[in-house]
Amino acid sequence: MKKRLLDLQAKAKPIVERMKAADAAGDQAAFDAAQAELAPISAEIARVKALMQAEENATPEPQNAATAQGATGALVNSSECIHAFCECVRAGAAGDRTRYLQNADIVHRAVKNEGMTEGTPADGGLIVPSDIQTMIREQMRALNPLSELFSVENVSANTGSRVRDTAPTSGFTKVSEMGTISKDDKPAFAKVEYAVEDYALIVPVSNDLLKDTDQNLLAYLSRWLGKKAVITENKLLLTLLTALDGSATSIAEASALKTIKKLVNVTLDPIFGVSASFLTNQSGFNFLDSLEDGNGRPLLQVNPADRTQYMVGGRAVHVVSDAVLPNNTTAPLYVGDFMSFGTLFRRQAMEIASTNVGGNAWNTNSTEVRAITRLDAKQFDAAAVAAGKITLPGAG
Repeated sequence: MKKRLLDLQAKAKPIVERMKAADAAGDQAAFDAAQAELAPISAEIARVKALMQAEENATPEPQNAATAQGATGALVNSSECIHAFCECVRAGAAGDRTRYLQNADIVHRAVKNEGMTEGTPADGGLIVPSDIQTMIREQMRALNPLSELFSVENVSANTGSRVRDTAPTSGFTKVSEMGTISKDDKPAFAKVEYAVEDYALIVPVSNDLLKDTDQNLLAYLSRWLGKKAVITENKLLLTLLTALDGSATSIAEASALKTIKKLVNVTLDPIFGVSASFLTNQSGFNFLDSLEDGNGRPLLQVNPADRTQYMVGGRAVHVVSDAVLPNNTTAPLYVGDFMSFGTLFRRQAMEIASTNVGGNAWNTNSTEVRAITRLDAKQFDAAAVAAGKITLPGAG
């Protein structure tokens, strides 16, 4: 059994080294892959150690004088039993079998002669092992980073502007030979200004916790803060989209197919219709998934190039959770060219830093983990996206 334990520990060592290297390099994907590979080995190591301990506990003890006297000796109280149990733990860690056997005898006598029960902490419950796992089980939720749909600019200044023009709506004016050419039209420009702002959070972590836990807590916090950065960007971009809700087209179940086609074919300029895609939430996607054309075929079609992607009329449908894009009596549906519609300005991608001497960390014996990102989002062409509001079946 001991050889088996040594083999498992040898197998785990290179994986741990890979995790350390990935953590130092900031390679989250490599770290997560190594952690997943290590998990079953760690579980097997814990199981082998438990078997070895159980085997050692089950070994018959020599009937020395102290043990013989213990069978009829003085009663053992709870405090003595707990102290003896702790001594057993310390002796096992130190490999001191003699001290272990001496204190194990006290624990055995207390249990046999005192009628101790695990239901009462002082009468034995404190020494009954609990099934406690310290591995942090992260709740999985779809974050749906909307920045993948929009334009993203990494800027080097806190403020700035971009210039956009106004598309011409009329052609040249007819003029007779030697006639005066009119000056009734000229290009018009508008300035789109951005001003990045700081979005930040500080998480204080006890240094005692960092030393005592067997989990890589700082790596977990990095992932947790990364999720919050996505939520922050989504909130800025959704503000641009929800500004269109006031002019959204109502989509009722009876005429949904015609209304959706009209949004693409008529409301959008043809250039945006070509590059358009849909964005909706779970409720909106469920509605689309129930629609059929005149021949009874589903409106939603699977993208043959990507079986996880659905399409409507050859245009991709992007789905986010209802938590990210909530319903407001109706389900939202946006269609258009989101990259032409708006831009996310990043002055600084999320930066994570930590200190155990600055801020309040020194006074509280803690490590403060700080995350900062600097962002702004601006609309460029409101006509690039059309909004719809789906009346959900049964909504009243």
